[in-house]
Amino acid sequence: MAALSLTMSLFATPSSLHAQAPSVRAYLQPGNEIGVGRPFLLNVEISGTQSVERDPALPDLSRFASYLGSNTQSSVSMVNGRTTVSLTIQYRYQATTEGSFQIPAFDVVAAGQTFTTAPIDLTVSTNPAGGSADPSTGLNADDLFITAETSSTSVREGQPFVVDYRIWTRVDVTSFGVTNVPEPQGFWVEDLTPTGQPEVEQRVRDGVQYATALIRRVALVPTGSGERTIEPVAIEAQVRVRRGRDPFGRSSLFGTSTVPTTVQSNALTIDVMPLPPGRPDPFSGMVGSLRVEASLDRDSVDANEAVTLTVRMSGEGNIRTIPAPQLGLPADFEVFPPEVTERVSATAGGLAGTKTFEYVLIPRAPGSREVPSMDVGYFDLTAGAYRTASSGAMPLMVSGEILEGPAALARGGVSQLREDIRFIRLGSLELRRTSAGSLFAGAGFWLLVLLPMIAVGGAVGLRRHRDLLAGDLAYARGRKAGKVARKRLAEARSLADADDPRAFYAEVARALRGLISDRLNLAEAGLQMADVERALGRRGVDEGVREEVRRCLEHCDRQRFAPPGSDPEEKSRFLDRVARLMTTLDRAIK
Repeated sequence: MAALSLTMSLFATPSSLHAQAPSVRAYLQPGNEIGVGRPFLLNVEISGTQSVERDPALPDLSRFASYLGSNTQSSVSMVNGRTTVSLTIQYRYQATTEGSFQIPAFDVVAAGQTFTTAPIDLTVSTNPAGGSADPSTGLNADDLFITAETSSTSVREGQPFVVDYRIWTRVDVTSFGVTNVPEPQGFWVEDLTPTGQPEVEQRVRDGVQYATALIRRVALVPTGSGERTIEPVAIEAQVRVRRGRDPFGRSSLFGTSTVPTTVQSNALTIDVMPLPPGRPDPFSGMVGSLRVEASLDRDSVDANEAVTLTVRMSGEGNIRTIPAPQLGLPADFEVFPPEVTERVSATAGGLAGTKTFEYVLIPRAPGSREVPSMDVGYFDLTAGAYRTASSGAMPLMVSGEILEGPAALARGGVSQLREDIRFIRLGSLELRRTSAGSLFAGAGFWLLVLLPMIAVGGAVGLRRHRDLLAGDLAYARGRKAGKVARKRLAEARSLADADDPRAFYAEVARALRGLISDRLNLAEAGLQMADVERALGRRGVDEGVREEVRRCLEHCDRQRFAPPGSDPEEKSRFLDRVARLMTTLDRAIK
């Protein structure tokens, strides 16, 4: 009966609903004093309506807080026969900087009117006077948090170091997903996150037992000197809490409810020291240790036959960024672009790996030849000085002889073989007009005349194409970009049905970044989103296409750090979306 009476009252008093004067106020939860690193809510309560014309234009709070997310709540209440409605927009932040601050007034457009909120004072301190519970979930600061730990806070420019992101919890976390992975500015990034389900273990921290798991691991390589900041990573976790702690009144048969909560890691400050002067030439940019080995697949070969040169570089440091070595071969060697393979692994404090270059060489002249030593400069961290790694010279015996006569003519040369004149006919000539038409009017004549010219033009174009592939890296990358991108997309499609989506999204991101870097001749290693947008903008790519590139890469980054179990159909749809984007992007760049 009580429920029926309430329903009848709601329908019987529409005038009281319309008579409610709209108003707007902004306030903070849990209060105006927040602990550093703790979440808080900026609530915008709009009474008298349950909709707004547009989202409020919030002031910039980045000086002292990081934005985490938002949600809305609406309510209807009846007091003494009067019905009131309200809409509350909740903006979730995390306090980052200690001090006293003021949230300026801002405008809210609702019910056809513009309202201005009052300024709000906020104090961020290490020891807040109030409680430290999350206002939206009731969780305390030490119930669930993320730590970011680095292997070193002081490094050299170009020296890799590792950052581990670990989740710690004393509550039941049913699932989580990464909501914010900021792109480190001034760093080259190598993802080292283990594949598969995060391994949960029990650890004691500050005397408290926690369940903890590594959710992200990256190696960072600074590209410049100075003090650098690594911004926090944020996740949204679904937490099962007791019914009484659920602020939204949701419940279950078992006396618990699942509520979302957002937590964010701490920021890191890294002091990057510059490399000393006196860099050797050529300098690879490698900081750590380096070894260079080179070998030929055979030590003797006939002229105009191929031999394979393998150059293997290995050591500790950012091995991916090492450029192809300078061979210094004589001019009568034809050199084809190398096949490059890489293998990178994590060490206790950074990166290690190998990078192999395989060249095909064709010596054109016989004789006792030599492949010069390949010298690569690097900075030795242990010695604190520059060093040069050398492969050593390798002898190569080229047998055969320089081709002359008909053999040379067969290779495309033109030579005069004889000076003799053979008389075809002796005696006077008799000329007479024939009834046939002009020789020049026949299609066969012009075909015979033009066909050699077309063949020569085609041969010249083909030769120029091959020369460009061999000598112009930008041209070679651009010509092969589409083929390489299709190969990577095919590899990603083969991974779509796997349980762990991380390899799939990593391969999709690699295909998209690779197409852009190859078409624009950019270094794929360490390619930042800001660099991508600037480069595409300079090539006149439409802003909508650039925005779609950013959204797809950000989606890949988020999914690469999410737990396993994504929908194969969703991956297939996303792959089709990226394929369409790459087709559009390729046309726009061309």
